[in-house]
Amino acid sequence: MKSLQFSVPADTNKSIRIQEDIMPNFYPYFHRHTETQIMWILKGHGTLAIEQNLFTFEPGDIFYLGANQSHVFKGDFAENEKQKVHAISIFFDPDKKISAFFDLPEFEELKNFIEHSKVGFQVAPKLKSSVGESMAGLQKTQGIEQIIGFIKILNHLMQNRHLHIPLSSEKNLPNHISDNDQRIIDAQNYIKKNFTQQKLTLDAIAKEACMTPQAFCRSFKKRTRITYIKYLNELRVQRACRLLTSSSMYSISSVAFNSGFNSLTNFNRVFKSIMKYSPKEYLKHYKEATFDHE
Repeated sequence: MKSLQFSVPADTNKSIRIQEDIMPNFYPYFHRHTETQIMWILKGHGTLAIEQNLFTFEPGDIFYLGANQSHVFKGDFAENEKQKVHAISIFFDPDKKISAFFDLPEFEELKNFIEHSKVGFQVAPKLKSSVGESMAGLQKTQGIEQIIGFIKILNHLMQNRHLHIPLSSEKNLPNHISDNDQRIIDAQNYIKKNFTQQKLTLDAIAKEACMTPQAFCRSFKKRTRITYIKYLNELRVQRACRLLTSSSMYSISSVAFNSGFNSLTNFNRVFKSIMKYSPKEYLKHYKEATFDHE
């Protein structure tokens, strides 16, 4: 079966991405992504198809999916059962931002564990509770504390590697990326390079991808699970947060325009929808949290 090249939503200022999904069903397409994924299922049951293998899953199960392993979680709900999925995932790419950690001599064993875990595994039943609690705790942390917590999870999995259940006997290389997939990947790279430009329109990006705007929007959401507008806004707000906290020389309006927004009103609305605070409130909370009280 042909798998879809999926793009995990960008988080430009973090080394790992923690994603919580509460929705009617699982992502429905047989897909793969370059990031390794650790997925904890809190609610939902059914079948995991991964490469040529099938595994049943239920609440509490945790799966470690290797980079570019084609997979899909299929929910199996009874007719009278309310369809509901709740899952927490950690996405990371050991060859990108976080690679410097694994290049340290002290991390050689952990690096080898990740390399030899590309076939994926189901976390041993006796570890599900402790690993799940650690993943839930990771959501409540930021910065260095979050990275340390993440490394502890990997180390815990490594120390108990003999207990895990392999998901595949061999690691299949990904199929050739289709032209359509490659267009979306190229479009994402184009957006990342140009998102601060206020004249970056949907028509311009669709043209860059050699697609109509309607076809581009459909393909983009199918391959990233978010709309093009949300993807663009998240990149812009991430930059705005860095500018707001980097120097008092930036006014709110200059931050808005230097992040790609064409109006202060729109910036305030989008910023609050993503960060849950207005820019002024965000800056106030940031200063309160980082101010060194003597």
